[in-house]
Amino acid sequence: MRVALDATPLIGIRTGIGTFVDEIVRGLNSSVIDEDPINVIEYTLSVGARWRGETRGVWVPIPAGQAPTLWRRTKRPLIEKFTGNIDLVHGTNYLVPPSKAPRLVTVHDLSFVHDPVAAPAPVARFDRAVADAVQSGATIHALSNYVAEEIAQRYGAEKIVVVCPGVHIKSVQTSERDNAKDFILALGATVHRKRIPTLVQAFELVCEELKEMELYIVGPPGDDEGAVKAAIKKLPLSAQKRVLRIGRVDDLERDRLLADASLLAHPSEYEGFGLPVIEAMAARTPVITTTGGSLAEVAADAAVLVEPGDIHELATGILHILSSPETRKTLIEKGQVRAAEFSWESTTSGLINVYKDLAT
Repeated sequence: MRVALDATPLIGIRTGIGTFVDEIVRGLNSSVIDEDPINVIEYTLSVGARWRGETRGVWVPIPAGQAPTLWRRTKRPLIEKFTGNIDLVHGTNYLVPPSKAPRLVTVHDLSFVHDPVAAPAPVARFDRAVADAVQSGATIHALSNYVAEEIAQRYGAEKIVVVCPGVHIKSVQTSERDNAKDFILALGATVHRKRIPTLVQAFELVCEELKEMELYIVGPPGDDEGAVKAAIKKLPLSAQKRVLRIGRVDDLERDRLLADASLLAHPSEYEGFGLPVIEAMAARTPVITTTGGSLAEVAADAAVLVEPGDIHELATGILHILSSPETRKTLIEKGQVRAAEFSWESTTSGLINVYKDLAT
């Protein structure tokens, strides 16, 4: 089977979407369908990548920002012009090109709908792109049942499949506990919907009870970085000194922080999946998160869930976990069981089944 696949998310700084694409490309390249090897033909939809010499596979000479409009108006060019004949095309990042073959497009979340002010213009345009994909008959791939229901309601989509992403169960050398700090970890870009300022405010209440606890905010700056810094500055000086704003880290350090943390706090008001939650569970770290978006579905009963934006409930939940060894033990055990339900092998297998159904 020849599958054209958008590899653009693999270029540049790796994001969560890039990790998703990397894992499925690796899995597909080593898989077969009915004894027929899967031949992944990568394509790149980025003029900038072409200028920098960073394209993956074949280059589609259309700016990504203009592609949805061009495809909607002209239904051209067909992706086969660049890839040759294919059995299926998989748009891995909201956009899928015209094709004679069946078309699948991954919609990771609808954050551009929930937070349109914070969403940069290229991301906000994805709303029209998803609508176009639905109207043109493409099959939609969602990462959770929650997002699948959102897509059905917003766009009237009927052809939707759900295949969840995976997580690697890693054995990470943790720090020596005699020298290690006790810290709460927040992981991800400081975008508005992550509600990191809410966690900073809750941390002030936690500080009053746990005198040695620190807060590590790890990830690249996003549209809410200013609000995060402002929230930290409003803390009493003693609490300010216990908040570390750490930027992007490499994969090894990320895994180490997840394993060393006393707790992962993920106060987001909306997620299409919420990969840090499952990653923390796989690292044997207890989790507190919210009922926002798909988080309750993904975490199930393996995390403490609070209402998004409720500072006092978040602080109370954090204190309950950190002060109760029995609660920590239960969350860690349930978290390991829950994390084991998500593997990249299962993701690949699920997508292969979708490919088979679409291509027959």
